[in-house]
Amino acid sequence: MYRMAEILLEDEAVLHAVSDADLAIHQGDLCVVESARVPEFGRVIRIAELQGERPLSSVAATLLRRATLQDQSKAEENAVMGRMSAKTVHHRIEEQKLPVHVVQVRYSFNRAVLHVTYTAEDRVDCTELIRVLCSELHTRIEMRQIGVRDAARLVGGMGACGRQLCCRSWMKHFDAVSVKMAKVQRLALNPGTIGGVCSRLKCCLRHEFDCYRHRGETLHGGGNRVNCPEGGEKIIDKDELLAEEEEKS
Repeated sequence: MYRMAEILLEDEAVLHAVSDADLAIHQGDLCVVESARVPEFGRVIRIAELQGERPLSSVAATLLRRATLQDQSKAEENAVMGRMSAKTVHHRIEEQKLPVHVVQVRYSFNRAVLHVTYTAEDRVDCTELIRVLCSELHTRIEMRQIGVRDAARLVGGMGACGRQLCCRSWMKHFDAVSVKMAKVQRLALNPGTIGGVCSRLKCCLRHEFDCYRHRGETLHGGGNRVNCPEGGEKIIDKDELLAEEEEKS
């Protein structure tokens, strides 16, 4: 018997790590995990006990231990060092005039690797940047390009509804969103209405699309005539959300 755990790192990456069944660790605990011989600091988001032979370390990361107070202090120190190194990264990018936007800079737990996460419109050759940073910071540099939606998830923020971004709070993956969904919901087709903080179509257009489509199919359309207690009337508009609330009440 062994345990398989999902570890969430600071950059939202998820590692699948194995450990002995008797390791004293639970969901929600801070921990130290080793992946590809590099220790990382993260939090256990899911853990399960499994039967069978434990996978090799080359297949999955290894959960080393629950984080001690010393480990947590070192992680905080790494965060400070990461912010200092970020200034160097930004300076060198500006110096080389690279068309990239840095989203996050973080060190591995032992500071042997500096992870630089960035966005860019196209593929960018960062070979020279990596060479300069390695020489200046005396550590291995790993560059990772992500999309703008992933960047919004990583940075976080508040949506137009006043709540934390869905991609940051509960969404596990991104579904396709189209302008058709906005049209079905009869929204103004301008970026201020249907665009999110990532400059892409709002994810909530997808969340609410099925409700609007279902109610739209069951309600009479504009221009149709219906019989009312007061007599025959002509429908000039319909409100899917109001109809949903009326049905619930």
